[in-house]
Amino acid sequence: MGKSEVNTALRAGPGTHHGQHKHYRQHNQYKPRVTDTISGKGITGFWRLYEIDRLISQGYYPNCSYLAEHLEVHRRTVERDIERLRDLFAAPIHYDRKKRGYCYTEPFSLPPVRLREGEAIALFLGQKLLAQCKGTPLEEFVENAMLKIRMLLPQEVDVSLERAVEAVSFHVDPLRGEEVEVAQNYQTLVEAMEQRRVVEMEYYSASRDAHTRRRIEPYHLRLVGGAWYCIAYCQTRREVRTFALDRMQSLALTDEHFKVPADFSISEYLGHSWLIERGTPTRVVIEFDSSQIPYIANRQWHHSQELEILPGGDLRMTVTTGSLGEIMRWVMSFGSHARIIEPEDLRRQVIQELEKARHNYSGNP
Repeated sequence: MGKSEVNTALRAGPGTHHGQHKHYRQHNQYKPRVTDTISGKGITGFWRLYEIDRLISQGYYPNCSYLAEHLEVHRRTVERDIERLRDLFAAPIHYDRKKRGYCYTEPFSLPPVRLREGEAIALFLGQKLLAQCKGTPLEEFVENAMLKIRMLLPQEVDVSLERAVEAVSFHVDPLRGEEVEVAQNYQTLVEAMEQRRVVEMEYYSASRDAHTRRRIEPYHLRLVGGAWYCIAYCQTRREVRTFALDRMQSLALTDEHFKVPADFSISEYLGHSWLIERGTPTRVVIEFDSSQIPYIANRQWHHSQELEILPGGDLRMTVTTGSLGEIMRWVMSFGSHARIIEPEDLRRQVIQELEKARHNYSGNP
């Protein structure tokens, strides 16, 4: 049963519906470089063209050697970009032998990037959200990217972006771990993934309360609940595993290289996870009282979820997940408004936890 179907059943009243869910060195005033924030051939080329146009338009007379160093690309790449400006945009580019650099022979500028009002606001709200993901170098890079985008926005975008952005805020879970250490680990892992190099490290296993030396092949980084995780092939355990960045120590890139298997998919790897934990996929049935239906039924909590309105007005959710610990903690967060029906083992674990909690409150504070 989908959201609309559940809502229809709610309007019809309890017991009326049963269903299933379908399933620049020269000019110091310009600090950021194009390659600081943009990756990928297509987008990088786009920014290079606008940067070349900016330097020529402002009368700097840049030559190929300077542009190659400034843009951190090969000289031949700059020459191709100059040809693109001429061929695609009819840019009147001329090489001034006296000034030893390029100039325009007549007034010219590339067409502005045109964003509708909603697109511009969404872009800068995205920046505000990303900036709260502390513990990585992303915040500084995003700021630089947004600075460049502001430079390209046309005057037609006359909405006050600052006022619009300040009217919206986001809550992001606090970072788990020490920020500098997590950021350093993050940067090392990004470099390892880019260069396909094996990482050697010391790892602390919280479940076993033990430190071990590991060699891993990092595939993917994921932020969940304020904690950064690395999905990597562990050469020690000979399988893909999930490692928390705040439990990594003494990371070092090795000279050994690796290849990511062609059939590896992060969506499949975490397909049965509730958040990040993995285990044997298990059918879990949860019942919520009617007061929780507006909160539960209007959200896709898991791709496998099935919702059903029961005759008494309660809501039944069925999911298949391997994250039994995570889903148990989630269900318990609803207090007396939710209960696990299946599996019986998980139901008993919840009862034991509730008994421990009751015992904690039985004595004097």
